[in-house]
Amino acid sequence: MRYAVIGGDVRFAHLVSMLNESNREAAGFLQEHAGGEARPLSQLREFSALISNWPMRWPLSGTDTSEEEILENIAPGSVLLLCGPGFPKEKRWDLQYVNLWEDEQLLQENAYLTAEAAVAAAMRRSKHSMAHTRCAVVGYGRIGRSLTEILLNLGARVTVLSRTETKRRAAQESGAQAVDLIDAAQVLPGMEVIFSTPPAQVLDKAALEAVDAGAELIDLASPPYGFDMEAAKALGLNAWREPGLPGRYCPLSAARVLYGAVIRWEEEEEENG
Repeated sequence: MRYAVIGGDVRFAHLVSMLNESNREAAGFLQEHAGGEARPLSQLREFSALISNWPMRWPLSGTDTSEEEILENIAPGSVLLLCGPGFPKEKRWDLQYVNLWEDEQLLQENAYLTAEAAVAAAMRRSKHSMAHTRCAVVGYGRIGRSLTEILLNLGARVTVLSRTETKRRAAQESGAQAVDLIDAAQVLPGMEVIFSTPPAQVLDKAALEAVDAGAELIDLASPPYGFDMEAAKALGLNAWREPGLPGRYCPLSAARVLYGAVIRWEEEEEENG
């Protein structure tokens, strides 16, 4: 299998190396700032499998390239392996689209890296250890669960906020406190670090007004994000967003996660003939 890895952050540049080291042929496109070769897009036609973010991004390239130019240079019949969280609504009829974000193992491993990096980001800005720190984790999906596990292992005092009773029960079984998200305004006072994980504005004005002035409020969600950043800043809160954490904080580990998903897809294709 010959792979073209298109754009992406540093983890995608590492992915090229990993594929080549495993005796697969891979080449990076639009990755010049990571030491990649400046290849013309016309060479994309030489590859039967292509890997890219979706929406496509190429922060490691200084070239003025459009998504349309990339798609126009992909040969009919090629496989496009896309790394979410998005997925195209309109597709070229002559391409095979694979959503790697449907790989549960990838999602679990990526969530753990996101959580670990989020804790590292909080600790970099904090003046104290996580041990005994009062932390709130908003949401108890994959990232919320991983955050809770890591924080508890560090000795933090963790409260999970979730709308779902079964998730609150699971959080309590892990050793955390758990409350209904509807009670956020009553629970957030006194919290020193607050991690918001759902990709929806779950912390309303009343909840933001309840956050202590000295607390750290970190939004880990993708758009439309977990809270109104302008409102948080207007309230004088120490709030910020941390998008794309694995690619920024631990790109080599994040590349291994992507590599594993690609190999699992490849093995499945071989099994299916």
